[in-house]
Amino acid sequence: MNVSAILGVSVGATIGLAFAWLQLQALHRNELLERQEEVPGWMKQIPGSMGRVAFLLLTLVGAQIVFGSNIDARWMALGVAIAYAVPFAMRLKEKFGHR
Repeated sequence: MNVSAILGVSVGATIGLAFAWLQLQALHRNELLERQEEVPGWMKQIPGSMGRVAFLLLTLVGAQIVFGSNIDARWMALGVAIAYAVPFAMRLKEKFGHR
Protein backbone atom coordinates (compact mmCIF):
# COMPACT_ATOMS: atom_id res chain seq x y z
CA MET A 1 0.00 0.00 0.00
CA ASN A 2 1.51 3.33 -1.01
CA VAL A 3 1.38 6.67 0.77
CA SER A 4 -1.50 8.07 -1.31
CA ALA A 5 -3.65 5.05 -0.46
CA ILE A 6 -2.88 5.32 3.25
CA LEU A 7 -3.58 9.04 3.16
CA GLY A 8 -6.81 8.41 1.26
CA VAL A 9 -8.07 5.82 3.74
CA SER A 10 -7.18 7.93 6.78
CA VAL A 11 -8.72 11.15 5.42
CA GLY A 12 -11.75 9.22 4.18
CA ALA A 13 -12.20 7.52 7.53
CA THR A 14 -12.04 10.86 9.33
CA ILE A 15 -14.64 12.37 7.01
CA GLY A 16 -16.83 9.25 7.26
CA LEU A 17 -16.75 9.24 11.06
CA ALA A 18 -17.61 12.94 11.21
CA PHE A 19 -20.52 12.43 8.83
CA ALA A 20 -21.74 9.37 10.75
CA TRP A 21 -21.54 11.34 14.00
CA LEU A 22 -23.66 14.13 12.49
CA GLN A 23 -26.20 11.62 11.19
CA LEU A 24 -26.42 9.82 14.53
CA GLN A 25 -26.91 13.13 16.35
CA ALA A 26 -29.81 13.98 14.03
CA LEU A 27 -31.28 10.51 14.50
CA HIS A 28 -31.05 10.85 18.26
CA ARG A 29 -32.72 14.28 18.09
CA ASN A 30 -35.56 12.88 15.98
CA GLU A 31 -36.02 9.92 18.34
CA LEU A 32 -36.31 12.33 21.28
CA LEU A 33 -38.93 14.32 19.39
CA GLU A 34 -40.84 11.10 18.65
CA ARG A 35 -40.89 10.22 22.34
CA GLN A 36 -42.26 13.68 23.12
CA GLU A 37 -44.79 13.24 20.31
CA GLU A 38 -43.49 16.34 18.53
CA VAL A 39 -42.49 14.66 15.30
CA PRO A 40 -41.39 17.28 12.78
CA GLY A 41 -42.79 17.07 9.29
CA TRP A 42 -40.60 16.01 6.43
CA MET A 43 -40.36 19.64 5.24
CA LYS A 44 -38.63 20.54 8.50
CA GLN A 45 -36.21 17.62 8.24
CA ILE A 46 -35.02 18.29 4.69
CA PRO A 47 -32.86 21.39 5.40
CA GLY A 48 -30.90 19.53 8.09
CA SER A 49 -30.31 16.48 5.94
CA MET A 50 -29.32 18.63 2.95
CA GLY A 51 -26.89 20.52 5.16
CA ARG A 52 -25.26 17.28 6.28
CA VAL A 53 -24.94 16.07 2.68
CA ALA A 54 -23.48 19.45 1.68
CA PHE A 55 -20.96 19.08 4.52
CA LEU A 56 -19.95 15.66 3.21
CA LEU A 57 -19.54 16.85 -0.38
CA LEU A 58 -17.64 19.99 0.60
CA THR A 59 -15.22 18.08 2.81
CA LEU A 60 -14.58 15.53 0.06
CA VAL A 61 -13.91 18.31 -2.46
CA GLY A 62 -11.83 20.17 0.12
CA ALA A 63 -9.69 17.09 0.74
CA GLN A 64 -9.11 16.73 -3.00
CA ILE A 65 -8.11 20.39 -3.24
CA VAL A 66 -5.85 20.36 -0.18
CA PHE A 67 -4.08 17.08 -0.92
CA GLY A 68 -4.31 17.21 -4.70
CA SER A 69 -2.73 14.27 -6.46
CA ASN A 70 -1.18 13.03 -3.18
CA ILE A 71 -4.45 11.34 -2.23
CA ASP A 72 -6.12 8.41 -3.97
CA ALA A 73 -9.85 9.17 -4.34
CA ARG A 74 -10.82 5.47 -4.53
CA TRP A 75 -9.18 4.73 -1.20
CA MET A 76 -10.70 7.87 0.28
CA ALA A 77 -14.16 6.72 -0.83
CA LEU A 78 -13.51 3.30 0.71
CA GLY A 79 -12.44 4.95 3.98
CA VAL A 80 -15.61 7.05 4.03
CA ALA A 81 -17.83 4.04 3.31
CA ILE A 82 -16.29 1.84 5.99
CA ALA A 83 -16.10 4.55 8.66
CA TYR A 84 -19.68 5.60 7.93
CA ALA A 85 -21.05 2.04 7.95
CA VAL A 86 -19.43 0.79 11.16
CA PRO A 87 -21.36 3.00 13.66
CA PHE A 88 -24.66 2.19 11.97
CA ALA A 89 -23.88 -1.54 11.89
CA MET A 90 -23.11 -1.41 15.61
CA ARG A 91 -26.37 0.44 16.23
CA LEU A 92 -28.35 -2.14 14.25
CA LYS A 93 -26.65 -4.98 16.10
CA GLU A 94 -27.49 -3.33 19.40
CA LYS A 95 -31.09 -2.70 18.40
CA PHE A 96 -31.90 -6.06 16.83
CA GLY A 97 -29.31 -8.31 18.45
CA HIS A 98 -31.34 -8.87 21.62
CA ARG A 99 -34.15 -10.72 19.83
